Amino acid sequence: MQVGNVVEIVDWKGSKPDNRKHGTVIRIQGKHRWSVDKRVDSKKDVLAEVLWQDGHLGWVLASRLDKLGID
Repeated sequence: MQVGNVVEIVDWKGSKPDNRKHGTVIRIQGKHRWSVDKRVDSKKDVLAEVLWQDGHLGWVLASRLDKLGID
Protein backbone atom coordinates (compact mmCIF):
# COMPACT_ATOMS: atom_id res chain seq x y z
CA MET A 1 0.00 0.00 0.00
CA GLN A 2 1.22 3.47 -0.76
CA VAL A 3 0.08 7.06 -0.68
CA GLY A 4 -2.37 7.68 -3.52
CA ASN A 5 -3.89 4.18 -3.57
CA VAL A 6 -7.67 3.88 -3.76
CA VAL A 7 -8.81 1.61 -0.91
CA GLU A 8 -11.91 0.16 0.72
CA ILE A 9 -12.55 -1.15 4.23
CA VAL A 10 -12.68 -4.94 4.21
CA ASP A 11 -12.60 -5.68 7.95
CA TRP A 12 -14.85 -3.75 10.32
CA LYS A 13 -13.36 -5.57 13.38
CA GLY A 14 -16.73 -5.88 15.08
CA SER A 15 -17.63 -2.21 14.68
CA LYS A 16 -20.85 -1.23 12.99
CA PRO A 17 -20.29 -0.43 9.28
CA ASP A 18 -20.87 3.20 8.37
CA ASN A 19 -20.85 5.27 5.19
CA ARG A 20 -17.08 4.90 4.57
CA LYS A 21 -16.76 2.76 1.46
CA HIS A 22 -13.92 3.94 -0.75
CA GLY A 23 -11.17 6.46 -0.26
CA THR A 24 -7.68 7.58 -1.19
CA VAL A 25 -4.68 7.08 1.10
CA ILE A 26 -3.16 10.51 1.73
CA ARG A 27 -0.73 9.66 4.54
CA ILE A 28 0.78 6.55 6.09
CA GLN A 29 1.97 7.14 9.67
CA GLY A 30 3.46 10.52 8.88
CA LYS A 31 4.50 9.78 5.27
CA HIS A 32 2.94 12.55 3.18
CA ARG A 33 2.43 12.51 -0.57
CA TRP A 34 5.58 14.60 -0.94
CA SER A 35 7.74 12.28 1.22
CA VAL A 36 10.55 10.27 -0.33
CA ASP A 37 9.33 6.97 1.15
CA LYS A 38 5.60 6.82 0.45
CA ARG A 39 5.20 3.04 0.52
CA VAL A 40 4.60 0.53 3.30
CA ASP A 41 4.96 -3.21 2.75
CA SER A 42 3.98 -4.50 6.18
CA LYS A 43 0.42 -3.52 7.11
CA LYS A 44 0.70 -4.73 10.70
CA ASP A 45 -0.14 -1.93 13.17
CA VAL A 46 0.33 0.77 10.52
CA LEU A 47 -2.13 3.67 10.44
CA ALA A 48 -3.31 5.18 7.18
CA GLU A 49 -5.08 8.51 6.80
CA VAL A 50 -7.79 8.21 4.18
CA LEU A 51 -9.83 10.83 2.34
CA TRP A 52 -13.21 9.08 2.07
CA GLN A 53 -15.68 9.43 -0.79
CA ASP A 54 -17.84 11.77 1.32
CA GLY A 55 -14.95 14.24 1.79
CA HIS A 56 -14.13 13.35 5.40
CA LEU A 57 -10.65 12.41 6.60
CA GLY A 58 -10.05 9.50 8.93
CA TRP A 59 -7.33 7.26 10.34
CA VAL A 60 -7.70 3.48 10.07
CA LEU A 61 -5.41 0.50 10.50
CA ALA A 62 -3.96 -0.43 7.12
CA SER A 63 -4.65 -4.10 7.88
CA ARG A 64 -8.38 -3.27 7.64
CA LEU A 65 -7.99 -1.84 4.13
CA ASP A 66 -7.71 -3.46 0.73
CA LYS A 67 -6.31 -1.75 -2.34
CA LEU A 68 -8.70 -1.46 -5.26
CA GLY A 69 -7.49 -1.99 -8.80
CA ILE A 70 -7.96 1.69 -9.71
CA ASP A 71 -5.48 4.48 -9.04
